[in-house]
Amino acid sequence: MKVNRLQFGILLLPFVLAMLLLGLISLVSAAPVTLPSGVILDLTQEQVQAIKRQPGVFFGAEGAHMLSPGDVVVALSDDLGGGYLYGRPEHLAKAFDAAGATQGSAEAEYLFVKKRSCLW
Repeated sequence: MKVNRLQFGILLLPFVLAMLLLGLISLVSAAPVTLPSGVILDLTQEQVQAIKRQPGVFFGAEGAHMLSPGDVVVALSDDLGGGYLYGRPEHLAKAFDAAGATQGSAEAEYLFVKKRSCLW
């Protein structure tokens, strides 16, 4: 039985659509990120890229050893490409807010302040 191009295209279409859907799902799926305060946010790869482009936010593949006093580090999971975001809490708060990961930069600043135990 000979299959013409139209029949072949119709048979191939569900497979192609399934592959595209899987690709889109992986692009928009979120991964958990633990902030210095201990709060966990779910970030997408798109949000991470937007955060990296913000002023005052730095990215490194390895942990930053030469941080300024007051800087904080946010580790990214392998699902988000790995590495570390670091900078001043107020810069990170504005960057996360600009990427739509938090609800307002002023309210978000507490997310980037390391919690201290009263036992220290």
